[in-house]
Amino acid sequence: MVYFLYIVLAAIVVFLSIKLAKYVDWLDKSTNISGAFIGGVMLAAVTSLPELFTSISATLFLHQNELVLGNILGSNLFNFAVIGLSLVVFIKSVYSAGLKKVHLLSLGMMIAMYVFVALDVFLDVWPKIGWFSLSSPIILALYIAYLFLTPKKEEAEENASDEVTLSLKQIIIRFVICAVLLVAASIAITYVSDWMARELGLGMTFAGALLLGVATSLPETASTLSLCKRKNYNAAFGNILGSNVFNCTILVIADLLSFTSGATDVYTFNVSSQLLIILGGAVAALFAAMLGIFAIRRDGRIFKRISAGTVGVCAVAAYIIFTALSLVL
Repeated sequence: MVYFLYIVLAAIVVFLSIKLAKYVDWLDKSTNISGAFIGGVMLAAVTSLPELFTSISATLFLHQNELVLGNILGSNLFNFAVIGLSLVVFIKSVYSAGLKKVHLLSLGMMIAMYVFVALDVFLDVWPKIGWFSLSSPIILALYIAYLFLTPKKEEAEENASDEVTLSLKQIIIRFVICAVLLVAASIAITYVSDWMARELGLGMTFAGALLLGVATSLPETASTLSLCKRKNYNAAFGNILGSNVFNCTILVIADLLSFTSGATDVYTFNVSSQLLIILGGAVAALFAAMLGIFAIRRDGRIFKRISAGTVGVCAVAAYIIFTALSLVL
């Protein structure tokens, strides 16, 4: 029964995410807002709602804070694998997509956030203000800076493959409805994942990374692949990278709520959390290097294909390595 519920909820999340991607692509065509901002901030925030509400539920109601770190960092690593797979699948066209330098901003912020998460996880002496880690306000400040620095205006984005058939008002209304339904499905899947973890006897951080991390990353997966299919690569990259940056700020909210009775530390030290931090930070650095190559070698078609393919394979391999090692260690 629990497995059937998990599959049904996952299917609902995928369906709603595909719809959201469609409406975001239409917003990109109907307004002068940049695709990087629409994907990196607007769509990223919406597709990260599952991570937000599952983390709040895990902290406030289930008192399983170890689920939070696994959920967030596991989702980030899975998201990297998704965009890595997209690089491989769409390699013939992605190199010429004109990926914006703003994605380097996202990756830079993300790497900085990983550093402060690592400091709390690896250092016993890392300072806290009561129960609140010093890393949390720093991560929040980095996200606010990210919002201010992300370009808001149109930057000659790719055209979507289909025509807009709704008015701007209709697009916004349907976007909001899908977002609300996505939140409801996300809260439900938190409880189902906790149920499955107990039945399977999985560690909570690993369960958060495997069950919650995958389930709550389905919106990013479906919307990103849909946007890539429409050749709107900037919105697709912005969605994944922006979602990962937003996900890190969810740790701040979970940390703030961890004062409740029975709750434990959000920044938990175990094998799974160590693997997620190391692999996630390494993959983020690889993507930054790839985008740097794209910016420098504007006409190096073969070189771009090689770098995109290599990084794509490494991103997928990182998630497979994490899953394999977590099961063995």
